[in-house]
Amino acid sequence: MEKPPRRALAALVAVSLGLTALVPLTNQSPYGDLSAGYTDHLHHAHATWVFLHRGLDAYRLPLEQSSRGVDYPQESGAWPQMPVNYPPGMFVVFLPTAVLGRFVPMTQETFGRVGVLWMLLLAHLAMLAIFVLLAEEPSGARAVIGMIAWVYLVRLALQGFYDPAFLGAGAMAMREVHRRRPGAALLWLACAGMLHFRAVALVPVGVAALWQALREPPERRPWRALAVVTAAGVVVVATFLLQWPVTKLYLDTLHPSLGVIGHGARFWAVVVASGAAAAASWWYGGPLVAGLVLSALGLALTDIYDWWHGAVLLFAPLAVGVPGARAASTARAVLVGWLLLMQPLGFDQTPSDLFLDFAKHYRARP
Repeated sequence: MEKPPRRALAALVAVSLGLTALVPLTNQSPYGDLSAGYTDHLHHAHATWVFLHRGLDAYRLPLEQSSRGVDYPQESGAWPQMPVNYPPGMFVVFLPTAVLGRFVPMTQETFGRVGVLWMLLLAHLAMLAIFVLLAEEPSGARAVIGMIAWVYLVRLALQGFYDPAFLGAGAMAMREVHRRRPGAALLWLACAGMLHFRAVALVPVGVAALWQALREPPERRPWRALAVVTAAGVVVVATFLLQWPVTKLYLDTLHPSLGVIGHGARFWAVVVASGAAAAASWWYGGPLVAGLVLSALGLALTDIYDWWHGAVLLFAPLAVGVPGARAASTARAVLVGWLLLMQPLGFDQTPSDLFLDFAKHYRARP
């Protein structure tokens, strides 16, 4: 099958952006999100402004303490007991809306709509990266993977999450591994890591890029990229350790992760299913794909049981064909089944809940 032209992919993404932007513009929601209950896009803008004034105290202290004396008109009151629990790249993402919220008078509902529109733009840039990656991979069920990715990205953005930013950086890293450009892949991985702690799921892609880099003659190795990804790793680990003591105090009060729950039927279902998917995807898609299956399982066993955390499940099917695949169609079919099982059992809800959210919560403005 021929590769779809870039212009067609860009046009498809542009149409999607135009249509999905109508949702926050026409929906009745106090925060601008689809379900009238998600506030990450508000909280992160406020936290960014606090970081600009308080520095590392934003990581060491709960927001209700670090924000004292910092005037911010669009303070949402969300997550006051939490410090910033994202790497510093999050501040780059939300700097535009943080400045807008500080200096441009508007209602919180309008500010929420602006935030969701910004998330939609980032999600569609990530969507373009994913579609371009899929277009360069071997044919076979690529459209199915693209549609599933579209559902994840649009739902995340409409609910105010910026997770598509690191998903797009991960897709770009895979594309560079596919093109055998390890230096560029490492830079995209550094970007993903600086954006979100859950980018740890991309470690297998990092191993693949590092393997490619080390197989080059010493004079052709991407030493600058290696230095950048090392520095980014130090920053990510340091900020994680800074925020963890306060974050853990709060997380201990929430529902436990799947791994803490114990060895019940759900635990064994995801472990067995992921083990089988890893074995099958190794055979049909290669070790990189299998590694991404296992990294997603690791997060399911240790992370909080929330639906948006399951976006890391996209990485494995997106990687089919990156280093070559014995049978791309079969690998993707296995991974689609695995994803549809893992999302509700390992992370809650299903991808199709985007449409349920719309049916239950969308209310057109008069």
